[in-house]
Amino acid sequence: MTDCRQPPLTVVSVSDMHGLYLRHCIDVPAGDVLVIAGDIELRHKRDIALLEGWLATQPHRHKVVGFGNMDRAAFEAGESLAIAGATVVVDKVVEVGGLKLLASPWSPEYAGVWQIESEAEGKAHWSRLLPHDLELDVLVTHTPPAGYGDLTRGSHVGDKQLLAAVQALRRPPRLWICGHIHEAVGEYRVPHPAAPEGIMLVNAAAFYTSKPGWEAKAQPRAVALPQARVVAQGDPARAAAAATAAAQSPGNEDGGGSGSGGVWKAPRDCIVL
Repeated sequence: MTDCRQPPLTVVSVSDMHGLYLRHCIDVPAGDVLVIAGDIELRHKRDIALLEGWLATQPHRHKVVGFGNMDRAAFEAGESLAIAGATVVVDKVVEVGGLKLLASPWSPEYAGVWQIESEAEGKAHWSRLLPHDLELDVLVTHTPPAGYGDLTRGSHVGDKQLLAAVQALRRPPRLWICGHIHEAVGEYRVPHPAAPEGIMLVNAAAFYTSKPGWEAKAQPRAVALPQARVVAQGDPARAAAAATAAAQSPGNEDGGGSGSGGVWKAPRDCIVL
């Protein structure tokens, strides 16, 4: 666990972009570490190249890429996948910027890849990945835990076995990042016996930045550690300005790649959810 005497770090989280990072809906705050918690919408090899181009425009010293159920290209690539300028994390613990971080793409059975098909399978997975003596600074799971950041259409759909495994940790993580449930984007506190104020959980799903009324709430958040408090959030006005600049830049009609205006542009094919 990171010593409180170490210099503070700011962790910026975003999830469930589903390609919108290429359409200038998302404004990423400044920080030390940028963490993506899955559902980038990696369907083809070219999507990985587009992600690398976007990451290269982000100023964060450290970048971590995790995956989710809609990242089939990453699933099929397996352990051989590398993303330029970022640390790829799938079911392992890494040290990034002095932080111990674990990321896992698995979620209860719904659609896509990295699916947990039963509670028994979930218990086996999370108990193996999160033994009670594991010490982490940042936990990244694509799925939210049951009851926190998981409300959709009136039902809580998070992972019960994940919640149990985290609450059984001797020392809780300082920050927990998830996504998956778009309309549950926001900040939560997950109870833990060793955390009087609860674990700071950020559902970082950003897909609703494209929906009226959600442009501000669904923007990425920056969390200061070790205090685990939100210190900044993306600005929809900046995102709108970036979208306008991209639309007016020379070469915009090509619909993809980085045009002569120097602004990264998305391909025109539809995003299918």
